[in-house]
Amino acid sequence: MLARTTALAALGFGLFSSGCDGGKSSLALESGDPTAEGIDQDVGAEDGAGPTPVEVNGHLKVVKTELQNEAGEPIQLKGVSSMWLNWESKGYAESPTALRWMRNNWKLSVIRAAMGVEPPGAYLTDPETAKRQVYTIVDNALAAGVYVIVDFHDHAAHTKVDEAVAFFSEVAAKYAGEPNLIYEPYNEPKDVSWADIKPYHEAVIAAIRKHDPEAPIVLGTPTYSQDVDKAANDPVAGTNLLYTLHYYACTHRAWLRQRADIARARGLALFVTEFGATHADGGTDGIVCLDEAQLWNDWLKQSKISWTAWKLDDCAEDSSCLLMPDTPVDGGWTNEYLHGHARFVRGRMQE
Repeated sequence: MLARTTALAALGFGLFSSGCDGGKSSLALESGDPTAEGIDQDVGAEDGAGPTPVEVNGHLKVVKTELQNEAGEPIQLKGVSSMWLNWESKGYAESPTALRWMRNNWKLSVIRAAMGVEPPGAYLTDPETAKRQVYTIVDNALAAGVYVIVDFHDHAAHTKVDEAVAFFSEVAAKYAGEPNLIYEPYNEPKDVSWADIKPYHEAVIAAIRKHDPEAPIVLGTPTYSQDVDKAANDPVAGTNLLYTLHYYACTHRAWLRQRADIARARGLALFVTEFGATHADGGTDGIVCLDEAQLWNDWLKQSKISWTAWKLDDCAEDSSCLLMPDTPVDGGWTNEYLHGHARFVRGRMQE
């Protein structure tokens, strides 16, 4: 997802995608209740209430179009994405207590560490701070027994092959063999063909596989990770590979689900590492499109496609922010602290 509102106009996001909202997804869906907000509770952040997601599922693998657990059962991970870590407001994603609280109360099973790459203060200008933020989130996930996505959050990563290879080599060497790790080498390619994206993925995959031969890797696709059908025409060789699909429900509708159905019919496994029940600018107008968001959730649920919701941050403007301004950092986020599409996200996570 794009940066804060001040950067949206300059960067843009998925607002110029091709297609129109015509037709229906090919799946016959069971429709859920778009107004269901889930259970508003605070049972604390202590360990021991039950087995953790990683204790239950162990090492993950990709079999055909499914993400499966160690026992060979298809699973759907559900969780949240951090804000761009270089722009995060208070470090919600880095709080170990908040992570355990979301695990216990929201039933979170995965968190995404969105490491900004290009902007001031991000990886290229302050690599040690960026890596410290990522490693904090990963270490917290290991301790909490949840899965964690390490995201190279960039729109032109294919121009930074050497930097990405160095970063993922270091991360994979540090955490090789841990069942929690999921790698995302390229957040949202912008104005880049699959022919240029694919060699980048191949280089980064090779770097990761030198250290971690089995961890799932989620591959970004053209046009802000919406053109999954183009990737399906020429997939990357390898095992335990998934492909990134991003959507924002007010902007991306049935036409994008149709595109994803085509990719899955051609054999791709998908992972929605970012979505919002908002417009594609992150909801700067404050609107939340619950009916369309529910159609997406029904499709994801039936297809057992995992997801992380954008974004774990506090703000008064963007309806994709999950938290109200000045929300406490360490959890306890009952209704009075929730913002924008947060109640919808919580309800879907608890299903």
